[in-house]
Amino acid sequence: MVGITTGMAFLTGLGLPEILLWVLAFAVVFGILTKLSIFKGRAPAALISIAVGFLVLLAVPAALITVIASMSTGMLAVGIGFLVLLALIEISNTKSIIKLRTPEGEKTEKVHPFQNHGTVMAILLIAITGAIFYLSGGWALIGFGALPAIGAGTWLLVIVGAAVLWMLSEAK
Repeated sequence: MVGITTGMAFLTGLGLPEILLWVLAFAVVFGILTKLSIFKGRAPAALISIAVGFLVLLAVPAALITVIASMSTGMLAVGIGFLVLLALIEISNTKSIIKLRTPEGEKTEKVHPFQNHGTVMAILLIAITGAIFYLSGGWALIGFGALPAIGAGTWLLVIVGAAVLWMLSEAK
């Protein structure tokens, strides 16, 4: 844990949060200008995007940069965890059986567990994103105080409890 903290402090000292904010502003503006096709070629859109990226970097308070950097770190950790979970599911060859009604009659098909529970997965990902936003300080950034007695451990307990209840409901 000390190595991760030291590494993050080193990257923060190099200006990684500011670089991430600049890249985010550049990518959004460049994507919009490219899709709108206002200019001939990509060079004018790139120049305007570079300028807007630097203007955003100069205008943004340090608190926002800290929150964005913390959120990107949290989202990266969740993404890596999700990829590991996906790899474990693929290795174990876990499939859900669903019944399909076709004109020929009913048939069963084996599908990936995430395909069978798309709505639940979407709600879970939205809840995880909200938790990362809250834990990164975004809640206080938009003008609300901290929620009382809800810390990282409580969020983790709620998420794990919901996952266990979901798994138990599938077992019946």
